[in-house]
Amino acid sequence: MRYLSQIFQPVITIPRDAVIKNTEITCKSQKLLLECGLVRPTSAGFFTILPLARRVLNKLESLVHHCMEEIGAQRMSLPSLTAAKLWERTGRLQDIGVELLKVEDRHGKKYVLSPTHEEAMADLLADIGPLSYKQLPLLLYQISNKFRDEPRPKHGLLRSREFSMLDAYGAHTTPACASETYDRVNNAYTKLFDTLKLPIHRVAAPSGAMGGTLSHEWQLVADAGEDILEVCLKCDNVVRADTASGVCDKCGSETKRVNSIEVGHTFVLGERYSAALGAHYTAPDATPTPIYMSCYGIGITRLLAASVEALGNDKALRWPDAIAPYRLLIIGPKEGSKEWLVGGWEEVQRLGQELEQVGLEGDVVLDDKHTHTIGRRMKAADRMGYPIIVVCGRSATENPPKYELYTSRAIGYTAPVLLTRSELITEVARIVRNGNIEIQLKDIDVKQVVGN
Repeated sequence: MRYLSQIFQPVITIPRDAVIKNTEITCKSQKLLLECGLVRPTSAGFFTILPLARRVLNKLESLVHHCMEEIGAQRMSLPSLTAAKLWERTGRLQDIGVELLKVEDRHGKKYVLSPTHEEAMADLLADIGPLSYKQLPLLLYQISNKFRDEPRPKHGLLRSREFSMLDAYGAHTTPACASETYDRVNNAYTKLFDTLKLPIHRVAAPSGAMGGTLSHEWQLVADAGEDILEVCLKCDNVVRADTASGVCDKCGSETKRVNSIEVGHTFVLGERYSAALGAHYTAPDATPTPIYMSCYGIGITRLLAASVEALGNDKALRWPDAIAPYRLLIIGPKEGSKEWLVGGWEEVQRLGQELEQVGLEGDVVLDDKHTHTIGRRMKAADRMGYPIIVVCGRSATENPPKYELYTSRAIGYTAPVLLTRSELITEVARIVRNGNIEIQLKDIDVKQVVGN
C-alpha cells in the first residue's frame, strides 16, 4: 500500500477564478497530466516522466511484453544512436533528414538519434548473416526512447521530441511468410487494445517514407487527433478520410468524419532495407537472398496521453482500468469526527490490507490527509480518476459497518453503493477480475462521438 501524502506528485493548483492565457496548452491530456503532477516539461518537446505516469508506462510496457512474448517475439535492445551512413544507404537520410536529430562525435563520425530502427536491424542481420532459411521467420522487439526533431512540438506527449515506443522487426524468407507474421502481430495488437478497452480502429494506410507493400494504422478516436477518419454509423466500417469516397464502401450508407490519434502502425517492408544493407539469408539451394522484412510500432507515451484524451474530460483524468497509476483509493473519515473515533486510522489500514489481497497488490492508495473533509478528498480523487474509490463515511459507524463504493465514469462516478465489509471485498474482487472500464466506454461510444 501507498499513502497519498508520500507520493511525489507536484500538483499545480489553479485559483477558481483565474483566467488562463497559456496558449501552449493545446489539449486536455497535456493540461491534466501537467496540472495533476504526472509530467513536467523541461524544454520544447521534452518531458520528465514523474512517478504516477511512470507507473502507467510500466503497466503498458508489461501488457505489451506479454502480448509480444505470447506470439514468439524475442526482446532485445538496439543503441539509440545509429550511424548516419546506414540512413544514407537506404535513402532515408535524404528523404526525412530534417526530422532527424543528428550528432557528431569527436572523430567526426555522424550519427542519428533514431526515431525508428529499420536500418539498425537490417545492419545487425547483415553483420551476423547470412542466416539459414531454417532460422526464419524471426521476430525481435524492443521498447525504448526514440527521438524526432519535431518542427513544432505540441499536445504534450502526443507530439514530443522524445517518446517511448515499441518497435518490432520481422525477418522472413518470402512474402507469404511475412504475411503470416504480419497477421500474428496484428492479432496481438487487437488483443492488447481489447485489454485496454479503448475505441481503436485498424485502417489501411499508405507506407509513406517507410516504404513497403502493406501498411495499417491503429487509430484512437479523440477530438485532439490530427488524423481524420470516416466512420460508417450503420456497419462501423472505418477508413482514412483521404481514401474515402463519401459513402461507406461496405454498405453504401453515409459516413461521419471524426478526429483520431495514431497510436500504432504496422508495415510489410519487403527488401528495401535488407537489399540496401546486405542482410541476406541462404535459400535451400544455397543462393544468398535478401531477407523479406516487416516492422511494427506502438507509441507507448502517446498511448498514455491518447487514453486520457479518449476517456477523460476537461477537468478530470480517466484511465483504462488495466493501466491506472493506482486502481483503488480508500478515503478514511475526517480526523476527530464520530466515524474517526469509532474506527480510526487503524481500521482504514486493515481494510486496505484486505483489499490488496483480491488482486490489488501494490495498487491500493490510502488517503491519509485526515484533516481534510471527505468531500474535498473525493473531489481530488475524482480529478485523478482512480477506477475504484472506497469511502469510510457515516455508515461506517453502523452495525455492521458499511462502506461507500464508487466506480469511475467518463464524467464523475457512479452513485455510491453501500456494502458491508465482506460484501465490499467480494464486489471489489469481482470488479478487479472482470474490469469496470465498460462504465466509462458507454459514455464515449464511437457512434455517440461521431453523432455529436
